[in-house]
Amino acid sequence: MDPNAETRRRRRWIGLSAVLLLAAGVGVPVSVVQLRDPVADPVAELPAGPAGPRLVTAYAADQKWYVIDPAAGRYRQVDGGGVASVSPDLRLYTDVATQDGRTSLVRITPTSGAGPDEYHEIAGDAAIPVWSPDGSRLALPVFGNPADGLKTAHGFTELILVDVGAGTMQRRKIEIGDRYGRWVSWAGDDTLLVGTDGAGAEEEAGVAVVRRDGRMLSWRPLPAGDPCEAPPRTAPPSHGGKVLSCTQDGSDQIYRVFDPRRGTTGPELGRLPLSPDRRAEPLFWQGDDALVLRLFDLAGDGDFADVRVARLSTGQIEAAPRGLPEAPVQASVGSSAGLSAAGAKLTF
Repeated sequence: MDPNAETRRRRRWIGLSAVLLLAAGVGVPVSVVQLRDPVADPVAELPAGPAGPRLVTAYAADQKWYVIDPAAGRYRQVDGGGVASVSPDLRLYTDVATQDGRTSLVRITPTSGAGPDEYHEIAGDAAIPVWSPDGSRLALPVFGNPADGLKTAHGFTELILVDVGAGTMQRRKIEIGDRYGRWVSWAGDDTLLVGTDGAGAEEEAGVAVVRRDGRMLSWRPLPAGDPCEAPPRTAPPSHGGKVLSCTQDGSDQIYRVFDPRRGTTGPELGRLPLSPDRRAEPLFWQGDDALVLRLFDLAGDGDFADVRVARLSTGQIEAAPRGLPEAPVQASVGSSAGLSAAGAKLTF
């Protein structure tokens, strides 16, 4: 007797049963007879939009501050104070002075040096003013001061919004629950991104999307990993509502795109290998392959810094932008929109 005969009969019976079921109009679920392709997790995409020429908008050297004069196409020394931020169209710059952490004075000045200044007095310790994409508004985080006079270690829960054209300002409580703000940047003319820490040690760092009236639309945790060292109160580079996140892997800095609205992270854009005696702080990114950063030489006293351009796809650090002195102490970078043809030599 054929030992495989029974097996063949069972196979014929199963095949015949399937045919009869189909002939009788009985539907067989596709998932029973066909494996589904796995669905990939959504990832953050690169922000859309062309990346125009960049420009160092202001820098500090030899205990003096210099700001770009867009019409003249050159840098000029500012008349007292410093430069906190420069408007996207290069017409105005801000400076902030805080007395004992209790009162801050914000000054808005034309970059050309001509024309009247605009002043705003704010109760509290105001951080660097952040310009809206169209240059019509400023957002300033206000760090509170407890009654004992010691600076809060938590962060901020209030923003000052300045309407530059109207010369008015509003104080807004931001609704981020038990979290505290660390930095702020604009995602669009009507929404802001607020980097947060929690009140407890176990609370995740994340990014909240907040309306100008203070109402939180969403909150998402930042990508897991050891974050790169960054200056306090300073927002990571962002473009088109997407944040360029940085995590540390040994001596390498790994950069990815983070979408705070969806909570998704894109694939690795690139690695920036740094020797142990170097530290990098990202300054400016327009959604493309180039990242402008401050590069610190830690072999000495750590004060030596240089502004460089890094290519994320290759990890190469290129030469400093044109028009800068050697080793500026501080610098801000922005788009060259609004710069006259005479200043084209300063773009990169």
